[in-house]
Order: sequence, then C-alpha cells, then structure tokens
Amino acid sequence: MEKIKILVLDAFTNGHEAALAFIESEGWLACDCSIVFCGTHAQIFEQLVKGPAYAVVPIHNSIAGEVTEVTQVLKTVRESGYDIEEVGRFDIPIVHYLLAKEHITNPKELGFVLSHEKAIQQCGKFLDSIDIPVEGRHTSTSTGNAAKQIARLESGSNVGAIAPKAAAQEYGLKILAEGIQDTKDNKTTFILLRNKALIKKVTVGIIGVNGLFGQTLERFFKEVGCDVVGSDLDTTMNNYHVVKKADVVIFSVPIDVTTNVIHDVRAHIREDQLLMDVTSVKEPAIKAMLQSQAQVVGLHPMFRPGVPFDGQTVVVCLARLNDPKWKNWVVNVLSATGAKIKWSTAKEHDEYMTTVQAVPHLANLTSALLMLESGISPKESLDFTSPFYRVMFSLMGRLVSQNPTLYASIAMENPGTVAALERRIEIEQKLLQIIRHKDQEAFEELFKKARDHFGGDVTKEANQLFIRLLAVLNTLYGENSVLLEFPKKDSQPGLLERVLGVFSRRNINLTGINSVTLDDQTLQFTISFDQSRTSDEVRRALEEIQDWKDIKVEVLK
Repeated sequence: MEKIKILVLDAFTNGHEAALAFIESEGWLACDCSIVFCGTHAQIFEQLVKGPAYAVVPIHNSIAGEVTEVTQVLKTVRESGYDIEEVGRFDIPIVHYLLAKEHITNPKELGFVLSHEKAIQQCGKFLDSIDIPVEGRHTSTSTGNAAKQIARLESGSNVGAIAPKAAAQEYGLKILAEGIQDTKDNKTTFILLRNKALIKKVTVGIIGVNGLFGQTLERFFKEVGCDVVGSDLDTTMNNYHVVKKADVVIFSVPIDVTTNVIHDVRAHIREDQLLMDVTSVKEPAIKAMLQSQAQVVGLHPMFRPGVPFDGQTVVVCLARLNDPKWKNWVVNVLSATGAKIKWSTAKEHDEYMTTVQAVPHLANLTSALLMLESGISPKESLDFTSPFYRVMFSLMGRLVSQNPTLYASIAMENPGTVAALERRIEIEQKLLQIIRHKDQEAFEELFKKARDHFGGDVTKEANQLFIRLLAVLNTLYGENSVLLEFPKKDSQPGLLERVLGVFSRRNINLTGINSVTLDDQTLQFTISFDQSRTSDEVRRALEEIQDWKDIKVEVLK
C-alpha cells in the first residue's frame, strides 16, 4: 500500500508537531505515513499541486496574526483550479524556547538570535529584555532549521535560536529559557490540506492521433484513465466524428495546417468542450480556437515525441479557462505528467520560441551548410575536435537527422523569425568588420556586454553544466570506457547495481557511469575505469557479464 504523503515545513518545528497530532486524530498508523520536509511554505504548495498528498500549514497565530505567506498562496493555488480541501484544523499551543550551544550560560551573552520570522515576532518583548537589537534578529526558513544552523556553528559563537524543545534534544543544544513568547496563551492554527488530484474520466479526442506526438498523447491519456478517440489521414473516424464524440479535443497536426484544421471543424465545436493544441507556434492556433465558445488551452511540450513527460518542460498558455470543471481537470492532468510547467501567454511564448528554438536551429543549420560549402568532412573534423566542438557537432548532427518539414514550419510559421534573423545578420556584419580590422577593443567590449547581460549566476550555472557535459563525454569517448547494451525489456531494479558489483568484486575502480535509453528497445550503460579496458581484470569482468544466462548483454566497445 502506498504511504500517506504529508508535506511539512521542516523537522522539529511546531508544524512537525501539528502533523504528528493530525496523524493521531485521523487514526492513521505512523508506519503508514511519510512525512516530507519541504523547507519553505512555498515548496509545500509546489509539492502539493504535483499529485495526491496532504499538507500541514499554519494560517493564524494569536500574537502575530494571519500567516499571509500561507493564506495568500493557498488562495492563489485554489484560484488556479487545484481542488485543495481542508480536512482538519487544530489550535496548537506554542511554547518557544531559547536555545544555544553549551558554552553560553546566560541569554544576555547572545549577540544574535535566529528563527522563523513569525517566532521572532511572537518573542519580541523577551528579545528586547535580553538586549537583542532589531538588526540582531535574523530570520530562517523554520524554527527547526534555525536550531540546526546554530548547532553547526563553531564553538564560541554568540548566536541563539528560537525553536521547540524537541529541536534542542535533536541537535544537542542548551535550553537557556523557555516560554519566551510575549503571551503565555500563544496559539497557532494549523490546517490539514488534501489534494486528491483526481483526473475526471472524459473522452479525449486527438486529431492527428497517428503522428508521433499523437501516439504519445494517446498512451498518456489512456494511462490516466481517460477514453481516447482519434482521427488521422488513414483512420476510419474523421475529424468531425472526433469533435462530436470528445469532451476534450487536442489538435496534434503539423504547424502549417493547424489553423486550417481548427477552422474546418469549428462549426461542430460545443461550448462545453475543452480545446487544446500542441504546436510550437501558439498565437495562430489559439486565435483560431478562440473563435469557438469552448475553453481553450495551448500546450507546447519542449521535447521530442516518445520521451516521457517526467522532468521535461511543457509551456502552457491559458487562453480561456474560466470553467471550474475544466480548470481543475487541466491542472490535475498537468500534475500527472510530472513535467515542469511554464505558464505563459501565446505572445510571450512565440517571442521566446524565436530565441530558444527557431534561431538556434537555423544557427546549427548554417554551421552545417558552412561545412558543406567549405568542403569540410564532418567525420574527419572529429579528429580535430575540442570538447566544445564535440557538443556543437552533436547539435548539428541531431538537427540535420530530423524531418526538414518540421523545422521549416518552426522557422517559417513563427512571425518573429525574420526580424530575429535580420538582427543576427546585423550583429554578424558588425563582428565581420571588427575582425576584418582586428579591432580587439571593440570585440572585447561586445564580449563583455554579452557576459554582463547573462549575469554571474547564469554564467556560473552554464559553466557547471558544461563541466558536467565534459565528464559525460569523457565517459562516453574515453580510451578506458566500455559500452554495455541491454534489451529494454531486461531493465529491472538492481540491474546497474548488479553490473557494478561485478567490477567491485574484482577491485576495479570506476571513474564514470552513464546510462541512457536510446529507444523503446535498448538500454545502454557506459562505464569508464582508471585502468585500460583491455586489462586482464576488466576483460574477465566483461566476460562474466556477457555470460549471464537471464539477461542478454552486448559489449560494444
């Protein structure tokens, strides 16, 4: 049986105590529950909307008043369509303790106090009495986390924490004072929320059901319990039949025919239906769907068909979604995908797609065509490769291996592509003149402007990602690497552990591991070592793996 998931701010907090009280009041067994500590109230709600779960949050304190960081988010989440119901409510007596490390003997030895903002508010008079100035009252994400933080400080620190008694016991801290809240009758109201995340069974009609993404959608909606009907060029059911029979109609057809298909069935669309599309250019399709009286949502899955939704990005454009029934259905479906949801408008989406999709595609195509016109052999160029070029080469090769009709539509149907290309050409012309005249100062100035626009945080993240990519490339193409290929049907829990165990027993040190599912049929593990892959020990380990009777393994290099 799946455990009852209960989302809480942090360990050894009043919310944690409230969660334990709710478990008891609901008659649940502790062993049947999984308490998940989220770190912030915002993270609690981010997790709550992802699927079936409970959450324990504070909404009011008798001293500090309404907990707006919770109530405002809860209101917004409900307005977004999530059916978050309150199933329990407790007034929990709040007793605050002042905690410190063992060398502190008196509260007045403290120069700083750390705690959750609400706890600091509730203990203002006491903090005044021990001469902690306002600037010495620092906030933490939770009372429990405050206790954890000061427990990690070096000996001799003069920082205390306001937290529950349980935190002192957990982190080995001294209790300097108890009951330090401004009024002894200090209570916080905690509520137990539940998100059932139920997807109402409806009939989903997919126009373009036999396309690659149409098939992905068909599998997904059947998995979540919906009935699916569909039409395509070679089906007995046509588009009109789909619209007539379906509650939800999804247009999954090529970009350049999407608006025509929508217009063709518009007369058959009902006001009580939900229309969706999955094209990569949103404004034309959404404009066409809005000419009906139905609810309208535009979707753009930012990944290729056949890849699981989980962890991928889906851009969602809520063009007209004011029916509570469909609003709830949409958000629960999106939660069930496990995808990262980016909310947007059609206009904003198309503007960004020019930058993140159309222009990069054309840049890679341009680089590939430049190699063609320069007579450069793609295969031989890899003999001169740098890690950076290897990444760029994979992007070029990936692009030119795809369907050119799709990429032509992405470029030509986005109204912003031409203007963006014109700006790009202007920049390249400027760079051409700078390089022609060897104007290093001008080059460096442009370079620095680009770096400043990205900012330190983004460039740091980008460099870290590139280092990780280099590590993967080293594993994939290193001289001391092997590639093991398995049938996807043999993939099972413990398979990787079983493979690694073979090398571990022979004291073979591994320097890298990479796993990938190439298609629906094949799973690959690439493993690198700190010794030659042709060494006797590695050879014997590979032979042992190849001799497995229950799994067919092929060593590719």
